Amino acid sequence: MRSRIVALALVALAAAACSGGSSSSPSAPTAAPAASAAAVATAAGTGGTAGKVDCAAVKAAAAQLVIGVQLLAQMRTPDTVASIKSKTIGNFDPDAFISAMQALHALDGSSSPLGDPKPAIDVYLKAGQAAKALLAKDSVTQADVDAYLANVGSLTDFLGKQMAISGAMEAAGCG
Repeated sequence: MRSRIVALALVALAAAACSGGSSSSPSAPTAAPAASAAAVATAAGTGGTAGKVDCAAVKAAAAQLVIGVQLLAQMRTPDTVASIKSKTIGNFDPDAFISAMQALHALDGSSSPLGDPKPAIDVYLKAGQAAKALLAKDSVTQADVDAYLANVGSLTDFLGKQMAISGAMEAAGCG
């Protein structure tokens, strides 16, 4: 478990360190495939205690979390938003991300020493909904991005919320 947590922390820190770079990087990551509708529905309908969580569904939803959160965290300028919208950076599907975050609520009640996953999932869900609205705009201004960033908060705090979800997955037996 510790090695997974350390690996997740390193990914989050690396993304934070690299987020100030050019928005036209050809080697930018792409989002993981969307969780299947059945997996999302299954995960969303289960309880949050160990042994009662559909780990396959939770892991499918978590695949959306890892890349989606990194892309959400990078939306800090109109140019970066345009690059994400055009899929120059990543392949972010806000509807798939939102569905995955709803599915991760199957972990509610599976807290660990790393924290309670529910508030973290709620922050990511709110950011995903705000990103969907931002990406739907024809023209994005810095004021639009600043309003979006009110849902994200500081980069370190935003990326760090992944730890509580990772810990809850382990506590639920999905690690």
